[in-house]
Amino acid sequence: MPKTILIAICAGLLSLVAAMPALNGAPGGLMLFYVASLPIYLTGFAFGVTAGTVATLSGFVAAATLGGVLVAGVFALVHLLPAFTVIRQAMLQRTAPDGHTEWMSPGPIVASLSGLSAGLLLLAGLVFMANGTGFSIVVDDRLTDVLKAMAPQMPEAARKEMVDAYAPLLPASLGSSWVIMALVSATIAQSILARAGRNMRPTPRYANMVLPDWISWALVGAAVVSLIAGGEVKFLARNLTLALAVPFFLLGLAVLHQWARRVRRGTLALVAIYLILFIVGWAGLLVTAGIGVVEQWAGIRHRFIGPASGTPPHDDE
Repeated sequence: MPKTILIAICAGLLSLVAAMPALNGAPGGLMLFYVASLPIYLTGFAFGVTAGTVATLSGFVAAATLGGVLVAGVFALVHLLPAFTVIRQAMLQRTAPDGHTEWMSPGPIVASLSGLSAGLLLLAGLVFMANGTGFSIVVDDRLTDVLKAMAPQMPEAARKEMVDAYAPLLPASLGSSWVIMALVSATIAQSILARAGRNMRPTPRYANMVLPDWISWALVGAAVVSLIAGGEVKFLARNLTLALAVPFFLLGLAVLHQWARRVRRGTLALVAIYLILFIVGWAGLLVTAGIGVVEQWAGIRHRFIGPASGTPPHDDE
């Protein structure tokens, strides 16, 4: 057996070992769960798509063997599917006319991952509606069950108030967290490999990220439906809109990082921006996503900060 394949198999098993405590409900397993896919990203970015694919398959087979179909399905959905998607996209390359290698830029990777998240939400919503059970009702019921299990002494009125507050955007929140978790793990893996000199591709210039046009039209379409529809369709479209807004939030952050490079005490300005985002919550996230939308359609980095190098879908390395 080639050494690379053996490493990939071990990476998939190590990923499962990190995820299993949380999958089994063990206390303290959540932190490991968040970084469980890191071994797979390290393998894929160091040895290529084939090794990354072997790592994901070995993790899935081991999860199905040890934990059953349900555990394997959750593990695959949360960790293996996004890892495979990111690795496959990130390792795409082409030879430019001048002979140098161009790699897939981060914009299409982020858009693909968010599109996958939105697609899964859409599929879930359509399945529930086809079965005669509203998506919003299922979310309300599941969130109520979780709150009852976590805080059985909570008054019914307080529990209902929490459900009413969080349930309307819970699918989008979970989908957005899914995307961010995958991107953070991928970024950490690339950073580790770059420091060790084992990375196959150069580290992307995230501050120069450019999104593909299709994600803009998908966002606009979902937003329009959320405004004109009602009931379950409105619930689904609203969550799709927020899930598709994640790339624009990251693009907005890229614009702010570019701006910080041009001002005095830019690091302090970035710290203040992130602190404000943490304090104001959803409002700050939406404003940042709005900056990303303006950048995508009007190119404010080019007009006010300076042109972003590279054109989609590849980095200008």
